[in-house]
Amino acid sequence: MFSLNPSCAYPHLRGSAAICRWLAVAFLLAFAVMARGSTPNLDDLSNDTLGRWLSVMPENGVILDIDEARRMQAMGAFQAATSTVPKFGIGAPPLWVHLQVNNTARITTERRLQLEVSWLDRIDVYHLHGHELLERWRAGDREPNLQHPLPGLGYVFDLLLPPGVNDLYLRIETLDPLLVPLRLLDELSAETLQRQYDYGYGLFYGFLLALIAYNAMLCVGLRERGYLDYVLYLGSFLLLHVAYSGHGYSSLWPQHSLAQQYVFPLLMLAFGCSGLRFASGFLELRLHAPNTHRIIHALMALAIFGITLATAAGRQQHAVLVAFLFVLAFSLAKVWIGVSTVQHGRDAGWYFLSAAVAAMAGVATTALAVWHGLPYSAPAFHAAGWGIVIEGILFALALAYRMRQYQQARQQAEALARIDPLTGLLNRRAFIEQAMPLWNNARRNDRPLAVLMTDIDHFKEVNDTYGHAVGDEVLTAISRLLADACRGSDVAARWGGEEN
Repeated sequence: MFSLNPSCAYPHLRGSAAICRWLAVAFLLAFAVMARGSTPNLDDLSNDTLGRWLSVMPENGVILDIDEARRMQAMGAFQAATSTVPKFGIGAPPLWVHLQVNNTARITTERRLQLEVSWLDRIDVYHLHGHELLERWRAGDREPNLQHPLPGLGYVFDLLLPPGVNDLYLRIETLDPLLVPLRLLDELSAETLQRQYDYGYGLFYGFLLALIAYNAMLCVGLRERGYLDYVLYLGSFLLLHVAYSGHGYSSLWPQHSLAQQYVFPLLMLAFGCSGLRFASGFLELRLHAPNTHRIIHALMALAIFGITLATAAGRQQHAVLVAFLFVLAFSLAKVWIGVSTVQHGRDAGWYFLSAAVAAMAGVATTALAVWHGLPYSAPAFHAAGWGIVIEGILFALALAYRMRQYQQARQQAEALARIDPLTGLLNRRAFIEQAMPLWNNARRNDRPLAVLMTDIDHFKEVNDTYGHAVGDEVLTAISRLLADACRGSDVAARWGGEEN
């Protein structure tokens, strides 16, 4: 038999083989350390999320202070993050995050540490240089006196990094979805990002407010429930977006930390319920699909009961979980409603289905990127907003289409009330309405006016001999001759029977 182990075939190579194995192991370990555990230079850090440089450790039921966290980090309890934005779901235990940065410059350098979420209950940030604690920040929405998030940017901390190795520790706690989109920005990048957020949110909120105002005016003018339902739907999403982008807690309710804890599930509930109510009214499900109408209302009642019960019991984690599940179910339900409506041959269903697919894609992408199932990214985080924008455009077209249908139906009804359906001439009522102004004008100006009434001789014999269908054809043909003989100012009408 042949041996593939050179140390067995050649005893004098046994020591060399052991050395080679140790060198290979050392090389692999060094490569792993360089790939994951090396300390990045400050200038090498991009403005992207820092997940690949982070190490994390969940607390296991015991609240740690910074000294205990450092000891745990020295013992290897921190694990390297597995994604660019670590995510830990709803109701996760408090999390410790460690970032080590080497400032190779000879002077202290300014940076902004950005945590791009605004719904965290408590954030403790520690900046250490060697064994010295340089700075500490406390932020979050659990208490009004904690540092508030900046609109759009999330929580931002201004750092002064002295030369050498700097250690940043963050303890993050929340019952909402826990994720860590962490960036280290220089001044120019921070200003650029702030401008992008300002212009983006300005455009987005301006569009939504214009759409709300447009539909509100239509609601007041036409007094139709569908426009009111759509205003409530857009308004609830606007408030939800204001809340989770940080604008709400920083500007609208900064001193109401308890409201901030439950504002997300309650606004998600309002958003889903108002959307389903609008869909039910717009597609007239009560008349055309009563079973679907009942299922939709059962889903709404179940969500209201679940979130109300969790809120009353002080179970924020369960309220958030029910809200996320309800929003995902709501997105799928809208698409299902659109598909079933199209299958029943209703033209409005195509508009609704297209809008529902756009909204579902955006809302589901944001929910799954924040919670679980999709990797977090800035485009995914803002996908819900732009999905609602596309949906709003399509729904505006759908509502305009339905308005045109109503106008056409009204015009047809008015025409049927004024036009004789057999001959196409004006009926007696319409003749009087049009003839009276001509009569009054003739009397006032002392002008001649002629009225000519005709009938068809022996018309009864035509009906009796050839049938009423032929009699109708005779009436139609003679009426057409009279209409063609009239001038533009003349009025031709059917007075009744065969009389014109």
